Amino acid sequence: MQSLIALIKISRSWMALLLMVVSLSACEAESALEEKEVIRPVKAAVLRPAIQDRTLTYSGVVRPRIESAVGFRVGGKVVERLVNVGDRVEIGQLIARLDDTDLKLAEKSAAATLSAARTRQDVARINLERAQPLLPKGFISKAEYDIRRNEMDAATSAFDSAEAGLRQATNAVGYATLHADVAGIVTSVTAEPGQVLSAGQPVIKLAKAGETEIAIDIPEQEAVRLSIGQHADTSLWARPHDSLEGHIREIAGQADAASRTYAVRISVNAPPSSMRLGMTASVSIRVDEESAPMVVPLTAVTEADGSPVVFVVDPVNEVVRKTPVVLDGATDSGIRIASGLQEGDTVVTAGVQFLSDGMQVKLRDEHQP
Repeated sequence: MQSLIALIKISRSWMALLLMVVSLSACEAESALEEKEVIRPVKAAVLRPAIQDRTLTYSGVVRPRIESAVGFRVGGKVVERLVNVGDRVEIGQLIARLDDTDLKLAEKSAAATLSAARTRQDVARINLERAQPLLPKGFISKAEYDIRRNEMDAATSAFDSAEAGLRQATNAVGYATLHADVAGIVTSVTAEPGQVLSAGQPVIKLAKAGETEIAIDIPEQEAVRLSIGQHADTSLWARPHDSLEGHIREIAGQADAASRTYAVRISVNAPPSSMRLGMTASVSIRVDEESAPMVVPLTAVTEADGSPVVFVVDPVNEVVRKTPVVLDGATDSGIRIASGLQEGDTVVTAGVQFLSDGMQVKLRDEHQP
């Protein structure tokens, strides 16, 4: 009986030992599996400098070079507007009219004032002419003669003032009709018949004819590479196969407060008749780089602590290193890197969101040299 109990104890010991071995083997297998899972295969590329010159392409809108707000030089009630948006106007063409009733009454009042001033001037002149031969004979005093001469001077000044007032009143009547100073196209209307306007308040906006250009917005990192007179190739969205030559006429001296972009105007050398205001255009400008930047795919850039980073691979140890970079805009082939990388660095181009600094990786065979 004792032998049987001893045999059972030995069996139990061997069973426990066997379970420990199996459990240890399972833990080692699991650890090996976890270690194996940490080594991620990655796709990488070796950096090469970008091309020294490149082409900037932007969308723009056909705009007039000169667009003026046209309004009356006097205030009043609009009784007629003869043009609408899109109408072409010629020099001297009537645009709108004001109610000139009060202006004509003011003109009549100024005319009456001028007539009275003329009469006073005539009386003063006659009195002075009568006094001139009497003064040497002593029939009037020197003081009386001076009074008549001063009255003549005052009457002459009053006449001049009344004459200028009449001219102003007459001009005001003429200002009640608004005519076009230049030929152009009406781009907007801001006043309607029956509306009471103040002097100078716009009635329409008029784009000067024959002077159209393309307006584009340039990011600040690209604006420094442009200059006045630089060549630009343009095309209209309505006629994409027709290439138009132009040049940069103007670069804004200050960035837009909201978009932080610079307004650039492209003057087209020979605009076709099909080029109309408001059309969409494409502008291509070729620029030279002072130093060739690095370009990485968009998928190679991620963010860490609010700053852009890429993962550089050590080809010998196959370990990734998180590297902060400074971006310099986008191109057709990827993101331009201003600093942080060097020629020959191997960067991970896919799956960067799963990596961490110092992680072991395995380079795929299809990575580009």
